[in-house]
Amino acid sequence: MRPTACLLALAFLLPVTGAAELDVKPIDAVVEKAMKELQAPGVAVVVVKGDEVVHLKGYGVKKHGSEVAVTPDTVFPIASCSKAFTATLLGMAIDEGRARWDDRVIDFLPAFRLSDPSADRDVTLRDLLCHRTGMPRHDALWAGLTNNTGELIFRWTKATPSTPFRTTWEYTNVPFTTASLITGNLFNGGWNGAVRKRLFEPLGMKATSSTFKAGHLADDRADLHYLTFDKQVKPAAWDEIDHALGAGCVNSTARDMGQWLRCQLNDGKLDGKQVIPAAVIKETRTQQMLVRPTGPFVPYFPEKAGKFTTYGLGWFVHDYRGNVCVSHGGTLTGLRAQVMMVPDKKVAVFVVCNLKPCFLPEAVAKTVLDQLLGLPAEDWVAFYKGELTRLDQKIADDRKKRADDRKPDTKPVLPLPKYAGRYEQPAYGRAEISEKDGELTLKWGKSAFRLEHYQFDTFTGVMVEPKAEVYLADRSTYDVQFRIGPNGEVDAVRFMDQVFTRLPPPPEKKEKEAEKK
Repeated sequence: MRPTACLLALAFLLPVTGAAELDVKPIDAVVEKAMKELQAPGVAVVVVKGDEVVHLKGYGVKKHGSEVAVTPDTVFPIASCSKAFTATLLGMAIDEGRARWDDRVIDFLPAFRLSDPSADRDVTLRDLLCHRTGMPRHDALWAGLTNNTGELIFRWTKATPSTPFRTTWEYTNVPFTTASLITGNLFNGGWNGAVRKRLFEPLGMKATSSTFKAGHLADDRADLHYLTFDKQVKPAAWDEIDHALGAGCVNSTARDMGQWLRCQLNDGKLDGKQVIPAAVIKETRTQQMLVRPTGPFVPYFPEKAGKFTTYGLGWFVHDYRGNVCVSHGGTLTGLRAQVMMVPDKKVAVFVVCNLKPCFLPEAVAKTVLDQLLGLPAEDWVAFYKGELTRLDQKIADDRKKRADDRKPDTKPVLPLPKYAGRYEQPAYGRAEISEKDGELTLKWGKSAFRLEHYQFDTFTGVMVEPKAEVYLADRSTYDVQFRIGPNGEVDAVRFMDQVFTRLPPPPEKKEKEAEKK
């Protein structure tokens, strides 16, 4: 490395000395290529080797179309990369004797009652953190229905399970919210205070926070963006998900994440101090459940990079080109983040970009690991550009098939006003359907949908509210299917794969209908 380049690299380092040299040119090159090919406005990267930060840099801009640069101190949400903080914090409480990994959840939170009797009786803190409760994501509950933590957990427990308890790994967020709530109670101060006092402060993560307000009000923060289906980069608001707690509400910087990675690579030690017990580090990385990468997880664990994938507690544990890797990604409305570590080789990388959907963090992180591990080069940018193309092509193909399958010249069985009414589902709450001027509208949570007739008693929901978020649904198709009961009246509607049962009209409406008769 030339002396001038070395000085520039050292200017971005955390306060450690004797940093191992790293040829940063390939890193700069792959980030610039990925930003161009994958359309990301801004990126932040930190690379750790041993106990030292060997690369720390911001690339691009905080806001699409602006000239304000991303820096190593630019604050981004890190989304589900928060989960490792949650598992670690709970592990610290357990190490101090406040609980045990295999204690039952209901002993700490009696209101946590699942519909599967065996899960309801036996689900443990460990189960919450390795995605084996038998429950799927039901993310619409926290994203679109409620911003209250207690209500979120209660509604999620009333939702429909998808697999038998402890048989299948199914990624889901609310168990981490539940674990956060319990952990906060164990530390007698709430999750936000505990994670700040026990992790952020001891690790010197000065710009890291766990609330929307703290992150969004940071002077040096990234604006977020959404890549539309037709490949336009549009602004996206920061998600206000404080109610999800440690499932995904941490905000951080590349500089601060360097501290986290240094501690992780050194068995919980930072600058000679044992911040996290080594036993906790080990337990969170211990394989708990086999993961079969399917659906949205396929691109993150490509077969050419590894042969097995498992989940520990807040971490994926898998092989990466012959090395045991510990990793986790994170996605929110306008960003993607990725952490990858190879503990045996004492190397780690964190990458975040202010765009979704975007595989840039995966492309860059894998390229950096390849360099650090001395592996043959792979064109991960081309691979992940192809993955996004493939995923969007599947959406296009599914939409074409849906259009081709449509039965022409059909109409609803009943007059449109007959479909209007109140519908309810135990977890998803109330959906209200109204009719005006020959058009049906469905309102649920913060969203509203115009119902366009598809065939028979099936409609297509077209999002119309919130207006500022309509374009964020451009990759989604909402089927709304009404069910006619034996009496010839609508008795239910299927929406978001949930069956909402029709409620009787309110008393005042019954009286008006009686008067008309």
